[in-house]
Amino acid sequence: MTDTTVTRRFEIGRVISGTFSVIGRNFGTFALLALILGGLPNLLLSLVQISFVGHQQVFSPQAIVGSVVGLVVMIVAAFVLQAAIVHATVADLNGRRVVLGESLKVGLRNWLPLVGLAILMTLGLMVGFVLLIVPGIILAVMWSVTVPAKVVEKIGVMAAFQRSRDLTRGRRWAIFGLFVLYVIAVWIVEAAIMAAFMPFVLSKGASAPEAMAGFNSSINLVSMVASPLIATISTLVTTAGGATLYSELRGTREGVGPEALASVFD
Repeated sequence: MTDTTVTRRFEIGRVISGTFSVIGRNFGTFALLALILGGLPNLLLSLVQISFVGHQQVFSPQAIVGSVVGLVVMIVAAFVLQAAIVHATVADLNGRRVVLGESLKVGLRNWLPLVGLAILMTLGLMVGFVLLIVPGIILAVMWSVTVPAKVVEKIGVMAAFQRSRDLTRGRRWAIFGLFVLYVIAVWIVEAAIMAAFMPFVLSKGASAPEAMAGFNSSINLVSMVASPLIATISTLVTTAGGATLYSELRGTREGVGPEALASVFD
């Protein structure tokens, strides 16, 4: 199928540079949003788990209830963060000043529909990955801008899936390449963070069995502490990147500039 509305070529490099430019220009605001809505809930859940592990009460009713409550708070906060970062990214691309309160308001307004969207997307991807992996990858690429489409265009959940499908048509191989680069980058970041914590893991002066047990325990604790940091960075980059990708797709497919995304400010 020939796309006759393209005004400029879709480029992965422009999406990547645009993503980090937006983050760089608004690092303080983005970092604060990510800390409050991403890192803090993850850290609190990790501390709850560490506390119960230390008291050997992992399967107690209190531990289960605490973990479930913490997980729910973390999930809701994550969706508020996604919508807030999408709004802030679009504001920056539109040439507007990013206002923390406005972005949070958009996040709070959209978290419930995004939860429903995430449930449907997860179910679809699970079915796709069960069917020999490839269909799941295709669906992930096809639905890659569902969240920004929902937030920016204020459309229904099902309409957001269709909108993402339409926008990504003809660009899916390039978007898949972007996904591969992202996965590699996440691996590198995870390795770097874990390496930074390694000096605190290594123990001295213990017998071999004790040293091994201590090492394994320390690794588990480090993973619990480092995971919020990794999750925060990952969410920040993927959400800002998704909004930038959405803007790029609309620009190359529909010939519109960032000013066409202004409906998110109404």
